[in-house]
Amino acid sequence: MNILIADSGSTKTAWILLSEGAEPKEYVTSGINPNFNTVDEMADIIRDGLMDVINGASIGFVYFYGTGCGPESRKKKVKAALQLCFFDALIEVNTDLLAAARACLGNEAGVACILGTGSNTCLYDGEKIIKGVPSMGFALADEGSGGYFGKKILNSYFYELMPEELRNWLDENFDMRLESVLDAVYIKPRPNKYVAGFTRLIGEFHEHEFVRAMVRDGFIEFVEKQVGYLGDLTGQKVGFVGTIASIHRDILEEVLQQKGMILGDIVRGPIDELADYHLKLIYK
Repeated sequence: MNILIADSGSTKTAWILLSEGAEPKEYVTSGINPNFNTVDEMADIIRDGLMDVINGASIGFVYFYGTGCGPESRKKKVKAALQLCFFDALIEVNTDLLAAARACLGNEAGVACILGTGSNTCLYDGEKIIKGVPSMGFALADEGSGGYFGKKILNSYFYELMPEELRNWLDENFDMRLESVLDAVYIKPRPNKYVAGFTRLIGEFHEHEFVRAMVRDGFIEFVEKQVGYLGDLTGQKVGFVGTIASIHRDILEEVLQQKGMILGDIVRGPIDELADYHLKLIYK
């Protein structure tokens, strides 16, 4: 029996194929988001990026976790796309937030957070999400995310508020003409993915005080607004999925401690932990 698990964001989808008696195999395709993609577009992403490399393996189960998969109508869109590719498989579609909870907390209760292209937070009882934060997306929320910090970086660049060495790096690595940026943000599709791409600066200058101050302010806003929405979480363990959380673990831990919370596991990408989670369910 072959099991296929996916963790999908707006930027990319990580896949892992589990086959009895064989080593897990991991693949990456473009991101799949039912808020932006049609059923046929999602099916094409899967066919073009995945079907050839899995070499015709017969898939018995597909567990898909993805951004934009909260509403039932969006789950049905993703499931319809998967059924076009995996005719005989049993398919389950869940949110990326449940993926974060299962990856960071397993069967323990606590708080699970995503700091990816977007951001989100939930309270998890060890089996299911019992309270979530309203997901308002790139334009209205997403505190602490790649999209959030990308906007901060662009704002600081064009208002000339960032140090010269950071401005020079952006000039060398991106098309920083204002016309090009405005076109990508307001006219072209997927502005959230485009803007989040500027967080490469955070990885490149992760020890720079300007970057650390920006990240600290963003984490404080994230904890106060999104984590704080869930109520009094004093003493609670808070787990995270996302590269920015991993790079600046020390700042995140400091911010949580100031609010009386405990930093739990940080997972850059949850696909391996999701594989372990489902294998334990199958063989328990």
